[in-house]
Amino acid sequence: MNNYSVLINVISALLGSLYIVFYFKSICDFRLTLKRSLAFIAAFALLNGIISSLTNTVAAKPILLIVLSMGLIKGILKAPIVQAFLSFALYAIGLAIGNALFPVLIPNQTVATTFANPLLLLAGNLFCNLMVFIIFLLVKPTKKYIKKIGHSDKFLLLLTAATIVVLCTTFAMHLYSSNFGKHFYLITALISISYCIFIILMWFNALRRVIRDEDLKQQKFYNESLRSTLFELRRFRHDWINNLTVIASMIKMNKTDELRQYVGELIDQCSNRINTQIYDIKNAGLFGILSSKINLAAEKGITVSMNIMGEVEDIPGIKISELCEVIGIFMDNAIEETASGDKSISVNIKNGDSFIEISISNSCTTVPDMQKIYLDGYSSKGPDRGMGLAIAKKILSNYKNVLHITTYEDNIFTQTIEIANKKG
Repeated sequence: MNNYSVLINVISALLGSLYIVFYFKSICDFRLTLKRSLAFIAAFALLNGIISSLTNTVAAKPILLIVLSMGLIKGILKAPIVQAFLSFALYAIGLAIGNALFPVLIPNQTVATTFANPLLLLAGNLFCNLMVFIIFLLVKPTKKYIKKIGHSDKFLLLLTAATIVVLCTTFAMHLYSSNFGKHFYLITALISISYCIFIILMWFNALRRVIRDEDLKQQKFYNESLRSTLFELRRFRHDWINNLTVIASMIKMNKTDELRQYVGELIDQCSNRINTQIYDIKNAGLFGILSSKINLAAEKGITVSMNIMGEVEDIPGIKISELCEVIGIFMDNAIEETASGDKSISVNIKNGDSFIEISISNSCTTVPDMQKIYLDGYSSKGPDRGMGLAIAKKILSNYKNVLHITTYEDNIFTQTIEIANKKG
């Protein structure tokens, strides 16, 4: 084995050690000191690079590398055995994918000719490390995705990952052996293609199920919003039938003064509780959540003033169910805060050409800590509260097209959501 191949393998292992350190610091949130990180990088690079270069026994090399790497990760980085295995497994998967793809890019090459050419060996190692780098970059978004999907989809995701490893390993075998004939590769290819088709069909089935579940969720939400709106209309109709009955009775009894007083009270009541601008909201979900919260505020003696510029119907770029959940949280907090204060809330909605802006303002009896208001469990009202704003922040953080601004000025606390309109 030439010195240059040892050096190239050491450099390749050095890059791999950097990926593993990145995995534990950025993905697993390990607190690794600089001294411990450097010690691991040096040990991993030297030992893995030398063993990869000097060990000629194909069967022994993987076993030695796994045992050695697991020992270094657990011993120096003090990582749990499961995390140690997972980090090295990701590293091995990246190398397997690289070994499978590199011969496709550089055809008509054997292991002997690859090792005999320093530039080709360096290119192969760098390409494999590029695959490892991509694998480690995908870990964090994949981890977030796995948390959102169901158990059956998690199994499907793991099955797909295992399939990729098996396929890459199978196609990489020709790098280590020239004894396989065309029939072997033909059978392997047919099995692999059939297996891939099976996995693709399973993924399509899972995707249809996700779309169907999302449609059902949205339909359920709209049905609940419509039910709430119809309930309010029925209550409004019932109240006015009673009011008209009283008015008709007063007219029959010719009680003009009482009639004038009663009608005046009804007019005052309507002025305080009904803001016709809410009917500029054509979106059933947003209309339903705001009308229900306005009625809740009215029951507590709180006046909600509304100012709507432009009709609001389509709200692109955000799930209406999640938007209404956030609006509900903001309104609940405003109602709770103003119940013992000046009993007034302001809702402003603007439908611009390129954005939709929703702003909810209320006075504050206590000055909020703007650095802590979104911490889970923090509340100026006492313990075991304050989860709402943390939930709202988590929901809105999933949308890059949504700008969320919180301000406190002159005892007025304001929550503003600006949603970029895809039509703009």
